[in-house]
Amino acid sequence: MVSWKCLFSPTLFKDLTSQYHKETSYGLALICGSRIELDGCPYYPWAEAHQRNIDLEQMVKESLRWGEPYIVLDNRDIYVWTVPISLNNIILGGIFSASHEKERLGAREIRVGAAARLLMNVVCRENICNSSLMKINSEKGRNSAQHAEIIHTSKKNPHQHPREIYLRDEFELLTAIKKRDREKAREIINRILVGVYNLGRDNFDILKTLVLEMVVLMYRASVERGADSRELLGVNSSYFKDFHEVTDEVALSGWLTSWLEDFINTSFYSGSISPPPAIALALEHMKNNLSRELTRDGVARYCNMSPAYFSRVFKEKTGHTFSDQLNRFRIEQACFLLDDQSLNVNEVAFRTGFNDQSYFNKIFKKHRKITPGAYRRQSQLQF
Repeated sequence: MVSWKCLFSPTLFKDLTSQYHKETSYGLALICGSRIELDGCPYYPWAEAHQRNIDLEQMVKESLRWGEPYIVLDNRDIYVWTVPISLNNIILGGIFSASHEKERLGAREIRVGAAARLLMNVVCRENICNSSLMKINSEKGRNSAQHAEIIHTSKKNPHQHPREIYLRDEFELLTAIKKRDREKAREIINRILVGVYNLGRDNFDILKTLVLEMVVLMYRASVERGADSRELLGVNSSYFKDFHEVTDEVALSGWLTSWLEDFINTSFYSGSISPPPAIALALEHMKNNLSRELTRDGVARYCNMSPAYFSRVFKEKTGHTFSDQLNRFRIEQACFLLDDQSLNVNEVAFRTGFNDQSYFNKIFKKHRKITPGAYRRQSQLQF
């Protein structure tokens, strides 16, 4: 009997799993029939696949049949995908992966699609499947009127327009937002985006257009139901500026994840509910860590906010950009340290987070109109 071991070694599989995890955050498992041979994806209970309404053997057969990664959604809302490993036309098993139990918002569908295609590329590159046969089957599938859905999300008839997809779940979504049930809102948005992704999965330009239309639909519907139009418009404006620069699914995933997070934040806190005191937390964190490397994105994560939303709210609440406020704090601290004669100017710069003294001098002069050395001399005369 032909074994998978004639194609690759456990060491190679371990290397492939490590590289795949670095690029996608997902693991890999080698499964032959119902037997788990190598498990580099321990966060998914492969032995319980049947209880989760997944037929692993059939998934491998369907992947070979259509010449594409085969993706299903189990009854716990986890995506599982596979590509076959084969010797000539003999299927030896499949390499599987799965999404994580808690992933952010609906951009998960785009991430999973990209990860599935990457897995396909890896398997073909390592020559552990019949890539020629997969390509032929893929072409046949694309030309067939009976081409099966690659992402199985429900047994309902597919919707043909984003508006239909959205209207199906609009009431439930707006109810969740009104009740401030974040988890329910995320779940519904996930479901909406599954349908959108299916409509545009074969063409990135179409997918991008559908996503944009969905964003506009959600914005209009929320405003009509009483959300603060100025707040939501601020969210949309800041994101639409970047949307034209999105050129692939990875970038679209990041853009959509951030937008949805801010959409929920704004929807939840519009009206009489004030935003959480995250900016005060950010300012305190900045003051306590001036000697360390601080970035807008890092502080935003510390406050559990997306970078774009954080920047907008930070500017509104403080009147300054993040970088400008950080430099203000650092220069204030530098002035205090310059009074300590045991520290030279370079040490003061380092202790306030400036690794380059010339840049420190430039920023100091911008805020104090004199150089650090001149400030120290002036301070000594006054003292």
